[in-house]
Amino acid sequence: MKNNNYQMVTVNEYLKMLDSEVKYLDNDAKEIKANVEKYLLNIRRAQTNAKILESLLA
Repeated sequence: MKNNNYQMVTVNEYLKMLDSEVKYLDNDAKEIKANVEKYLLNIRRAQTNAKILESLLA
């Protein structure tokens, strides 16, 4: 059986990690953090665009 060294992290712990300055051991963690930040930014942009559109149509 293959042994994988995975670590479980709760969403709350992960968000705390994103907010703090964490020293990463590998590039994969840096890339994941960057992708999550881009995703969250895109969500905020979509919400802002929806509010603008709603205001224009009101």
